[in-house]
Amino acid sequence: MGERWLVTGATGFVGGALVRALAADGHQVHAVVRRPASDPAVQAVGAVAATHVHDGTTEGTMAIVAAVQPTVVVHLASNFIAEHKSHEVEPLVRDNVLFGAQLLEAMRAAGVTRFVNVGSAWQHYHDQDFSPTCLYAATKQAFVSLLTYWVEAHGMRAVTIEFTDTYGPGDTRRKLIPFMLAAERSGASMAMVPATVPMDVVHVDDAVAAIRVAVSRTEHSVTAGHEIFAVRSGTNRDVRALFDTWATARGTVIPADWGARAVRAREMLEPWSQGVVLPGWTPRVSLEEGLRAL
Repeated sequence: MGERWLVTGATGFVGGALVRALAADGHQVHAVVRRPASDPAVQAVGAVAATHVHDGTTEGTMAIVAAVQPTVVVHLASNFIAEHKSHEVEPLVRDNVLFGAQLLEAMRAAGVTRFVNVGSAWQHYHDQDFSPTCLYAATKQAFVSLLTYWVEAHGMRAVTIEFTDTYGPGDTRRKLIPFMLAAERSGASMAMVPATVPMDVVHVDDAVAAIRVAVSRTEHSVTAGHEIFAVRSGTNRDVRALFDTWATARGTVIPADWGARAVRAREMLEPWSQGVVLPGWTPRVSLEEGLRAL
């Protein structure tokens, strides 16, 4: 048997793809879930991985990690809200900061030292080293600060990889490419932001490959420490170029009313170039191939 992985966020788009790929390769896969066992997404994960329901407590998280004794923990779970309302402050902090802290404390107690964390390009407004586009991004960065403590104080080997947007087959999130697929099917025009807004997308298969490369780094590192890397396509394009590539790849022109939708406050209006791209990883699925296979 392969390594024993404990994955959070397995009911999400990238997390689900990861656990399916790991199970297919013969790894022992365990998933921490926060939805009830009757939830269809949890049942789908349960078909390929052992599921463990998080009860919201540190003690409950410690019991899960102690029982699983994972070789490595991959933390994908997050609560994404682009523009929060006041009542969403607490769930953002609970899901993106507290839950991760509980997980790290559970790892410390169980003697588990290898950890991969998934961050976001949204932590880099105006292409800065750190400037959060929104409260979601700020909570992701807050967790990185907490992670630094557990790494330095308890000898953990951690890698954080910060993703641009992801896409691929079966994506049901409220994201641009699923909206484009729906517009293609209905023939509807799309109200869009200005055509010059940058757009960087990584195929889900490449995202899963990046996580596996990051995990490998924690295995081969002989000392404790925390490395942070970028995962992006490496191709600078704007949203109009995405529509043009869609037309080339799929033979369908989606009508777009450019500028009909206002940009959000603190929208990412410059391409993200900060940070070192994850060594040993390169995107293999071109945008044309990825769009064609949707």
